Amino acid sequence: MSSAETTEHAQTSGEQVPPVVLFSATLGKFVETIGKWGALFILPLVFITVWDVMQRKVMTFIGNWMLNNEMLAARDWMYGTLLEWLPFRSTLLQELEWHFHVCLYTLVLGYGYVYNRHVRVDLVREKLSFRKQAWIELIGCTCFMIPYCLLVAWFAADYAHEAFTSNEQSASLVGLSNRWAIKSILVFGLIVAALGGIAVWMQTAYALFSKNQVNFALYTIEREEEKIEKRMMLENIDGSLTDGSNEAKRGDSSKLMSRQIADEVYEQAQASAGQKFFYYLGLAIMVVILILVFHTFNFWSWII
Repeated sequence: MSSAETTEHAQTSGEQVPPVVLFSATLGKFVETIGKWGALFILPLVFITVWDVMQRKVMTFIGNWMLNNEMLAARDWMYGTLLEWLPFRSTLLQELEWHFHVCLYTLVLGYGYVYNRHVRVDLVREKLSFRKQAWIELIGCTCFMIPYCLLVAWFAADYAHEAFTSNEQSASLVGLSNRWAIKSILVFGLIVAALGGIAVWMQTAYALFSKNQVNFALYTIEREEEKIEKRMMLENIDGSLTDGSNEAKRGDSSKLMSRQIADEVYEQAQASAGQKFFYYLGLAIMVVILILVFHTFNFWSWII
């Protein structure tokens, strides 16, 4: 997936990129890759949920209709034979729903924080100056975000290890097996979220304490010039709505979402070897996660 629609962070024209900023952008690239591909788990989650509801409701409706019309032989065949041919029974589907929900939530948790896509109730913070916002973000990452993710990941790793050694399976006879796989994905998602917190921490620490003040777009905080530019973009969008210039509206809204604010703001170092490595590492990890998800319901034996 392209990162063209996300915040640009790590290259500037004519200036040397500070290593701290470059490394934070590299971590952000890894978190971004995991988050974007992890978001695709919404597709099987929706499909499985719809299929489960349709299977239960439609089969119940047809079964009741057959019962009312004294078609007992056909009804017994449907419940005794047809349901056995269907790929998944209802219990299996319901457990798959929360398995895919775990994947969706944990894998995009870090991405949501790094790119400020999570719910943030800023009744006070948004009215503060840039440095005060940076201090709040730094204290929040140091005392809450990073320690919490790592602590929960530590206990979740022990949880997954116990599931692996005991070969934990669903309490239902027709449920999912290999519970250690989905619990391992939970551990990995929390670690990715912690890496996202470290990337934000490094940026805010550099912005607060570095003597070499360089203007670059932070992940979670907007500078004053960015806010001014955003207000101008919103005014242009409002104007395009009145004069019918949809082209201008699309252009400004695209810039607004990507935070491509000013020439002095860093742009993503797409050619960076480190960022390319972390991008492909993220893709490889997502393939492993997909295999683990399939492994939880013995997909391989079902195909054979």
